[in-house]
Amino acid sequence: MSSNLVGRPRGKKKTAKIEITIEPEIKEAFMKSLHENNQYASIVLREWIIDYINGHGVGKK
Repeated sequence: MSSNLVGRPRGKKKTAKIEITIEPEIKEAFMKSLHENNQYASIVLREWIIDYINGHGVGKK
């Protein structure tokens, strides 16, 4: 993950949302870890999703 990039990339408009349901303990541990590492859930999850798409060849011909 790029530590120097924070927030929305310039020129990108993000309006779509994903909702997940997880155990409260998992969410609490995740949020605590993010806080301790000065990260934001939306940025980390967005990067994971992009890596997943790129790693699985989605959209590639």
